Amino acid sequence: MMTSDRNHRKGEEGFTLFEVLIALAVFMLAVTGLAIALNTALQAALEVRQRSFCRAELESRLAFCQAVPPPVGSTRVLDASKNHGVKVEESLVPWPMKNGKGLEIAGLKKLTIKTTSGNQTDQAEILLNLP
Repeated sequence: MMTSDRNHRKGEEGFTLFEVLIALAVFMLAVTGLAIALNTALQAALEVRQRSFCRAELESRLAFCQAVPPPVGSTRVLDASKNHGVKVEESLVPWPMKNGKGLEIAGLKKLTIKTTSGNQTDQAEILLNLP
């Protein structure tokens, strides 16, 4: 009786190689899923960061250009390497528009500002009445 109990216990002491391999495969799938989820979250955070940089720079340049507009008919470009990683293009063009009486409004110009950071682009346009 003693030997049969000993043999019976000996067979139940550990896991089989097949059970260990199945456990490792399940663990590998779980880790792979977590890695994919983490990568997706990091990419989304990077896009939000780039978009917020573009928007902040756009708002800043709009305020600046209302005080110091670019030359009429030309495009002013700020390189991304010198501007916190955000490329800025500003242009000011005459904008013909008539008032309610059919008379052209003198000095009206359209300011267009485009910001680019990575693959994010933002653009704003505003009409300015300049002499």
